Amino acid sequence: MRSEIVYVETKTGVNHDEKAWIGKCFFSKTGQTIYFNGNIYKKGKGISSNYFDLETGISCWISGVKKNGNDRHKFGKGIIDIDVSIIEEYLNIIGEKELQKNKFKITELNNIPAKEKATEILNEKYEETFNDSIKLKKINNLTDNELTDLIEYYRGMDFTEMYKKNRKSYIEHFEELKSELEKRKLI
Repeated sequence: MRSEIVYVETKTGVNHDEKAWIGKCFFSKTGQTIYFNGNIYKKGKGISSNYFDLETGISCWISGVKKNGNDRHKFGKGIIDIDVSIIEEYLNIIGEKELQKNKFKITELNNIPAKEKATEILNEKYEETFNDSIKLKKINNLTDNELTDLIEYYRGMDFTEMYKKNRKSYIEHFEELKSELEKRKLI
């Protein structure tokens, strides 16, 4: 698994002073997934962010470290947490002998790729909440459960946002469904 020292900054607002780290990340085979500090980041598209946390959905900026040591945006501020295990390698990259104490806080990051967690999240099966195919069935061919599901589906619709012709046909169908349910309850 390919690894690299990277700069990671969360992007929850418009400022460039969010939480930031420098540490070692690991890339998936495709390079679309990054494992960093026990988190899983998927490649995304954005102006201020290029990855998002797979679990939380929080956007972030991930890039290689800059050789001049100015990893934060030019308008950004704040202390960057740097992993103790990569300090020597980082100093070699930027050509310095020691870290600037006003820019960095030494910390210990989780350098174990969370591959199992990523596989589990990516392979989750999503339950289908509503089966659209039941809308195409004739009312008398619907099972009781399908009928109640379809009625609940129509109840959740906002008819006022529809054009008048569509609204009329939806309301008529909704009324037919409700009367069919009443008939079945009487039998």
